[in-house]
Order: sequence, then structure tokens, then C-alpha cells
Amino acid sequence: MHPTRTLAAAFALLTLSASAQTTAPVARVFHPAPPLPSYDVATIKPAVNVTNSSGMTLTRGAPIRQYIRDAYAPTLARLALAQVIGGPDWIDKDQFSIDGKPPADLEVAMKKMKTEDQTVQQHMMQQSLLAERFHLKVHFEVREMPVYVLVPAKSGLKIKAVDAPAPRDPNSPPPPLPPPGPNTPVPPGMMVMMMSATGARTVRAGATTMTNLVRMVSGQGDIGDRPVIDQTGFTGNFNIDNLTWASLGSANSSDSPDLPSLGTALEETLGIKLVATKGPVEVVVIDSIDHPTEN
Repeated sequence: MHPTRTLAAAFALLTLSASAQTTAPVARVFHPAPPLPSYDVATIKPAVNVTNSSGMTLTRGAPIRQYIRDAYAPTLARLALAQVIGGPDWIDKDQFSIDGKPPADLEVAMKKMKTEDQTVQQHMMQQSLLAERFHLKVHFEVREMPVYVLVPAKSGLKIKAVDAPAPRDPNSPPPPLPPPGPNTPVPPGMMVMMMSATGARTVRAGATTMTNLVRMVSGQGDIGDRPVIDQTGFTGNFNIDNLTWASLGSANSSDSPDLPSLGTALEETLGIKLVATKGPVEVVVIDSIDHPTEN
């Protein structure tokens, strides 16, 4: 081959490789290869309001966009609603209560699985239900979107590695929640959030992971609807002692004037900086969806 052509081909290959690296999604969607398991029985009903023992009225159900978000979320992670693109207006307005029962053999098998493996099975059955009962059709793309990344603060990480918790028997009940209090030990593998009437949030955890921290941070109103990405490089287990902040809307409240924001609390307590940026994010694009078929 001519040397100039060889150089041009090598340059083209490098360009393609660099492009592939820059477009690799930092946040992914769960889309396993078919065939997927299905619920043996599933009921879909309009959402209903339920009043609990304290007199608070709760809605049992959710818009279908949220159900799609949950069905395509990676294991032990949270998908942002912004990662579910398109669809008619009713998927954000109409709320449904959905219950599904796995086939008997799969239900028995799931009881012996780890929590993450049970979640995979549930998400696959949810995807099947959406396809069968709502006739949902989707495709996947990678788009540049606003994200948050967790990185070490300039002063370095303040967390220390601890032993991982012992594997839990899937058939045994989880350990009881520890009584509230700043000095009460939290069992390994458990994360507890305490909320005050003034808007303060306190998180404590024993032998947790960055995956669990990312999931907790992703669920806070302070984050908005952005994916949260771990880029700390820390892969072990660690404890969290009283990570406290004023939740969104109460940071300037006279009831809690001295409490930091979530980002400041992460940096001061854990040595982790929360950085707003943009990155390539995998999304679920809705091609078509119908109102659910009858039960």
C-alpha cells in the first residue's frame, strides 16, 4: 500500500476511535436482549387516592413515563425522567396503579436471587408489560445532556475503605432500622435518611458504596432531572456519618440558616465535589404507545 494512503487510513482509524470514545454514554439505559420474561398476571387500574393512618392522602399510582423510566433503569441505579424522550401528553397526566405477579417457577427462583438479580427480572417483566399492554415501541440513542458528576474535591476524598458487608440471605428479612440519632450505629450495607420539619436531610450509612451514594443523590430535588455519574475512582465500601444539608427550597430558611447545600455537604463531609457539566447520555426514545388494554 502507498505510504500516504497508509497514513491516511491510520489517521481515519484514530479519528473514528476518538469519536467513539467521546460519544460513549456516561449514563446508560437497561435494554436486555430478548426474549424477556412476562408477568403471569398483571392488573392495570387508574390511580386512586389513599388516606393513611395519620390522615395524609397519598396517590397509589404514577404516570406511565415514570413506569417506563423505572423499567429501563440499570440495576441499582436511577434513570432520569429526561432520559425518556417523546410520547403523547397523557403519559405524563394519566396515572395508573400496576401490579404484576411472576410465573410460579420464576417467583420461586427469584426468592433465591440477590437483590440486584431480582431487580433485573422485575425490570424485564415491566418492559414486557409495557410492550404487551401499552404496545410500547422504543429505540435508543445517545444525546448530549446536562449531567452531574461526582469527583474528588481538591483536598481529596475524606472517606475511608471498610470491609464489605457479608452477603445477605435473600430469604431472610432485612435488619431492622436503627433508632434515630446521630450516634446510633447503622448496620453494614444499610443507608438511612432522616428528615426534619425544617427541611434538613441527614444521611448515615454503614459499609455503603458509590453506587448507593449516586442513587441517593439522584433522588434529591436539589439535583433536578439530571443523571448523576460517579467519577471519584473509589470502588470500595465506606461509612457515612451524618451527611446533613438543607434540602431544595429550605437552604435560605430562617429555621435552618446554618445548614449547607447538598453540594457543599458532600464536599465538606465526604470530600466529594458535585460538578454540573454535559455529557453523552443514552436515552429511551418513544416511537409509539397506546392506552393500556383491559385486564
